[in-house]
Amino acid sequence: MIVREKPGFLALFFVFQGSIAPRVMPQIILVSLLAALTVVLHDHFPDFFPELTTTSFGFIGVALSLYLGFRNNACYERWWEGRKLWGQLLVEGRSLLRLSLSYRGQDSERHQRMVRRLIGFTQCLRDQLRGTDPMPGLANWLSFAELAQIEASVNRPEAILGLLGEQLATEVKSGGLDPVTVRNFEQRLVSLSEVVAGCERLGNTPLPFAYMLLVHRICYIYCLLLPFGLVASSGILTPLLTAIVAYAFFGLDELSQELENPFGQTDNGLALDSMTRTFERECLQALGTPTLPEPHASKNFRLS
Repeated sequence: MIVREKPGFLALFFVFQGSIAPRVMPQIILVSLLAALTVVLHDHFPDFFPELTTTSFGFIGVALSLYLGFRNNACYERWWEGRKLWGQLLVEGRSLLRLSLSYRGQDSERHQRMVRRLIGFTQCLRDQLRGTDPMPGLANWLSFAELAQIEASVNRPEAILGLLGEQLATEVKSGGLDPVTVRNFEQRLVSLSEVVAGCERLGNTPLPFAYMLLVHRICYIYCLLLPFGLVASSGILTPLLTAIVAYAFFGLDELSQELENPFGQTDNGLALDSMTRTFERECLQALGTPTLPEPHASKNFRLS
């Protein structure tokens, strides 16, 4: 995720970190070359080109803008929902930390086991959403028996929540916690399970492919035909004007694809590493660890 102040007027045109421009540059160059070729042909064979006006292109442009606007709003809503889900994860995780510390004490073995499992759960969910293997990182927080159980599970974050639930059941049977207190713990675990399900819903349910295909086709058709409508009135400025329109339309389309998956490791993806490290620091503090890992800092304005 890009974190930086708004650049100045001149710097605004030279910012590439986080910009969508490099990714749509091939399309911009393509339509600009086509526009330049159209200008040359129009100068040598003016009768070859039909007398097109910009009015018809204006109507198509408005329709395309509505399509792109709707798609970008839908993708940003997915991005923002992903951020709210991880915000809920932090809230429920901190609530579990507070309950465990209050009812067990910092030196309790059961408290330490729950906190380590919470760290493992957060990191496991992050890695699962990004499609990476969480097992190497989990080795720092779970026992060998727990690792074997988690590795054999279909849904590993839910399996860690299952371990936490089993721990609470054991404590009830042994008289370590009363049923009312356990109910408070269980409510937090249910909320964390809802976070997992919400993140899976975002990750496994993309926007309809047919809608994406429709927007792609209209963008290409519009930008490839636009030089023929501008060349008669704009002349040598046709490539520049076409490039600006292509940057706007292709850029919005590409940006919406990036926001569609809020958990990806892109410049505009959510900073899951930073949020995971924040929660890890709070968990280690709840364990009484004297030296905490440093929080993640942005590199070249990018916070991962």
